[in-house]
Amino acid sequence: MLVSLLVLLVSVCLALAFVLGWNNSSLTTGNLSNLVTYNAAVVLTLAGMFLGFVLEGSKMTHSVLGKLIITPIGGADILTGASVSLVLFLVLTLTKIPVSLSNCVVGSFVGVALALSATMSSAELIAIVASWLIAPFLCMGVAVLIYEIAIHSEKRLPLPTVSWINRLVLFGGVFYVAFSLGANNVGLILSFVTHAGTSFTLGEELGIELALYLGILLGTLLFGKTIAKVLGESIVALSQVKTLGAMLATATVTLVLTQFSIPVSLTQLVVGGMLGAGSARGPTVINTHELLIMILRWATVTVLCTLVGFVIELAIIKV
Repeated sequence: MLVSLLVLLVSVCLALAFVLGWNNSSLTTGNLSNLVTYNAAVVLTLAGMFLGFVLEGSKMTHSVLGKLIITPIGGADILTGASVSLVLFLVLTLTKIPVSLSNCVVGSFVGVALALSATMSSAELIAIVASWLIAPFLCMGVAVLIYEIAIHSEKRLPLPTVSWINRLVLFGGVFYVAFSLGANNVGLILSFVTHAGTSFTLGEELGIELALYLGILLGTLLFGKTIAKVLGESIVALSQVKTLGAMLATATVTLVLTQFSIPVSLTQLVVGGMLGAGSARGPTVINTHELLIMILRWATVTVLCTLVGFVIELAIIKV
């Protein structure tokens, strides 16, 4: 593989990490119930992403390139898929729309694979799409379960103690969600470089991993706050305990899917967790119009990435 091509691919991956920090850090830094200050959430988010990436990120190494797309594809083709993912992910971020990296990546690489007539695993594709459709509902159920357990436990404790425990666990929940995000989505970005057909020394791979993390850090610190409250304020208003249930449910389902190397749409899980927690015991204000728009965006993004990836790769082949 040409050095220039490798440099371009690494650069695109660094840019993806930057935009990931910019866009998806809103899932944890969004002040959902005015319980965690933004600065505290940023520290917890960066720490959680780092540990998740280091400890669990390797499980996503073959999720798209290997399990979904079975035929090995060249570095130039990987660059095309990663570049399409980056451009559309960046455009959506600039419009302040929280969107999942996995939607962009899976759509783009499926488009590239179709243009190359590469062999894809229909079972894996079905598993990924099914996870996007089913996992939010699973997250809803887990959120309700956590909420019910929390409410039952609170009845035995004094109110000041309950408030203190909820706040403490919520801090842990922010870290937990960030950990799952680092494990799933950042590990997915790293896989583009590791499948580029070049052998890296341990030091070189560690250097790339550190650079990816620094990209996330800069994206979170410089721009993450611009969309940090979209999910928390535009869709559903949650109480303290319900916020806790939504956060813990999101992280739990994400980590479970990561064990099976399935790219997770974390924004979908967050919304599922929020709706599940919001529907438990008592009235909740849900902006159904905003919710339907967000669901439509998820589907549109995936299809658009597939079409763009297919057209660009086909054009490159014909040149």
